[in-house]
Amino acid sequence: VVSTQSTGSSGINAEYGDDEHMKQHLQEHLAEMADDIKLDTEDDVYFGYFNVHDTNKDGFMDGLELLTSFGDHRAKKMEEGYSDEQYEKDLQTYVDIVDLTLKDFDKNNDGLISFTEYIGQVKKATGNQNS
Repeated sequence: VVSTQSTGSSGINAEYGDDEHMKQHLQEHLAEMADDIKLDTEDDVYFGYFNVHDTNKDGFMDGLELLTSFGDHRAKKMEEGYSDEQYEKDLQTYVDIVDLTLKDFDKNNDGLISFTEYIGQVKKATGNQNS
């Protein structure tokens, strides 16, 4: 999930810290699918991120898929003594981020984010529109 919240920075980087953390996260997901998948280029990483979180494999990310993409982080926090109160607070934050993400990324307002919409907004947010 990428959002251009008030900082204007990539939500991927806000969520995972940097490209290396995002690659590690994707490798964990993709390792279950195939051992030979590589994330050599920035576009591979973006496509991998999109593909992993397009859980119904329809070529789009919807609000539920965006919200579900935060599940890994909630699960890890819960293992560390994450309180129900904090979970509810964070869930509302995630819902707000999903709403902002859909607003920013869904250029045709159909409630879905295509890979074209996604990559265009990611590259705009990261300032890398040439690759």
